[in-house]
Amino acid sequence: MRVLILSLVMMLTSFSALAVQSPSVDTGRVTASLISSHDRVLPGNKFYIALQTKLDKKWHTYWRNPGDSGEPVDIEWVLPPGITASGINWIPPKVIQTGPIVNYGYEGSPLFPVQFTVSEDVKLDSVITIIGNFYYLVCKDICIPENGSLSLSISIGPTLVDLLQAAKIEASLSKVPKKGNIEGVFNIIDDKVKMEFKNFSQGKISSAYFYPYENDILINNAEQSATKSNTGLILTTISSASSKDIIPEKVIGVLTYSLDGKDKSEEVELVPQVIISNQKIQPGQNSLSLSFLSAFLGAFLGGIILNFMPCVFPVISMKALAIAKLAHGEKTAVRRDALMYSFGVMITFLFLAIAIILVKSSGAKIGWGFHLQSPEVVSVLAIVFFLAGLSLLGLFEINSFLQNFSGRVLERYKMTNSFFTGAFAVIVATPCTAPFMAGALGYAFVASSAITATILISLGAGFASPFLLLAYFPHMVSKLPKPGLWMIHFKEALSFPMFAACIWLVWVLNQQVGSDGTAKILISFLLFVMAIWFMKNDIIFKKLFVPILLLIAFLLPLSGNNDALNKGAFYNSYAEEWSLKRVAELNKEGRKIFVDFTAAWCVTCKYNEKIILNDPRVKRLFQDTNTAFLIADWTNKNSIIANELNKHGRAGIPLYLVYDGISIKPKILPQTLNYKVIKTAIYE
Repeated sequence: MRVLILSLVMMLTSFSALAVQSPSVDTGRVTASLISSHDRVLPGNKFYIALQTKLDKKWHTYWRNPGDSGEPVDIEWVLPPGITASGINWIPPKVIQTGPIVNYGYEGSPLFPVQFTVSEDVKLDSVITIIGNFYYLVCKDICIPENGSLSLSISIGPTLVDLLQAAKIEASLSKVPKKGNIEGVFNIIDDKVKMEFKNFSQGKISSAYFYPYENDILINNAEQSATKSNTGLILTTISSASSKDIIPEKVIGVLTYSLDGKDKSEEVELVPQVIISNQKIQPGQNSLSLSFLSAFLGAFLGGIILNFMPCVFPVISMKALAIAKLAHGEKTAVRRDALMYSFGVMITFLFLAIAIILVKSSGAKIGWGFHLQSPEVVSVLAIVFFLAGLSLLGLFEINSFLQNFSGRVLERYKMTNSFFTGAFAVIVATPCTAPFMAGALGYAFVASSAITATILISLGAGFASPFLLLAYFPHMVSKLPKPGLWMIHFKEALSFPMFAACIWLVWVLNQQVGSDGTAKILISFLLFVMAIWFMKNDIIFKKLFVPILLLIAFLLPLSGNNDALNKGAFYNSYAEEWSLKRVAELNKEGRKIFVDFTAAWCVTCKYNEKIILNDPRVKRLFQDTNTAFLIADWTNKNSIIANELNKHGRAGIPLYLVYDGISIKPKILPQTLNYKVIKTAIYE
């Protein structure tokens, strides 16, 4: 009898161990819990934990690409040492339509499995606790953001599989689409997208639907009509507006279909085949070449105009002074100087292209002016402008900081100064986006590596072209007055734009890292002035103090914690912070939305904000039309904003969007704003 009772106790104990899960949390419209495939796991092994959800009837959450609105389910894990987690294994979604809005998501009881790895260093017989902080947007007629926190403890020891929960997780994992034999290409013909799939298994194919991972080329609420082809299947639908100008290198997503009545799904990568625009096409041309040509020419014209943008003026004016000094000398000297400057411009643009290609290939998002998102780079540029201003005022005898640096390092090459001035001009030009540049850069940043490099070199050629003209027509500068007292006054006057640029950069730095970072750069300025004073005077220990002061002055702004401040660039009483979630909420309410993509280092953005968006008429317009004003601040790196810029065919800022409260596709406004443009966009 004792043996029987003991056996029953052991069985009950074992069964309870096979059904361990976290306590459930009711977040309002969803009941959530964590379940594990294992109760015990050995070091070096893998196991799964899944967020198990049960939604109220007719409510839904969202897939990794939520479609026209919404946000994907998100889990942030708090992990003990030695434990790592992968991403969510997403099962195929279903189409959920609410009026004209189409979403991709889940109803019922979806499971979100995540694989965990236990390192070899985790001690046997220990217990690890894994915490999952989860968030989801749950929607029906309205959308409600819900969140919670759950934890689960796992023993480290001989493997013990939780049969009940492992079966649930395995059933979900079996539905997760994987890369298989199916291959695909896509064509864009006018506003239609044709996606052709081949290499299906033998059988009758029906109910096919393609869910893209990103909203690259498809209008979500457009029907995907299926037809058979000689090699497989063709899905035809409507292209998104942005894809008519910018063609992605590839489109990845999930193809769901029925094969002989059985549901199937597979991850498929589509590549472009032939792209034909609705423009008139000359024989032998296609829209890819036309689109490339327009981007190429746009980049060249934008490069020319970039010379007249405020961020470049200080360096360009220095170059003008250098050429003025050569105006009445040998024409070959003018030509050599202009060619070296242009060479510096072109080489720097080439290096920028290589940097962008490398960052893109790593999977990261990048945009125009990306280096100014680094407080360290902003600090160095501020120092360079400060020293250049002091030099132009005659406080120490060099023509500019860069010229002094290059002249000492490469004395054998007389024109090295011009080369580095050209390089520096490119670096300080990147906060500005001239007309014609936005579309060209947007095309370049999503195109192939070769096209990216070509577009940026075209931009460099346009930027250098005014000085290239001087190289081949040196007599153009002969009309300038001969060197004299006017040139000394002109040289000293050029220090003012240098100091103005320095002030602007210090302000940008303050936006990025706050008052502590600003204090460090101001102390650095003081140390440089002290070093110059030591150099100009015969003071004891001069040779000791000068190097120390210079070293501290250079290193101080780069030291310590330069983490970005989490704050907006232009928030006030009638603006609020942008997020995809907030746009979705306002769209649901039917409100009009104006979105300003901006940054502290973007000169055009700041002009538009101070002069146009802060105009009382614009504020009154937003108030009278109940238009929400959202700020997307890109002063510091932000992958979500970078993705959104890319989605709208832009690689840089400013970008202005207007949502009409009905369509989920915004209007894109010009980069140079005025009251009439904003009013027309809102009332249309």
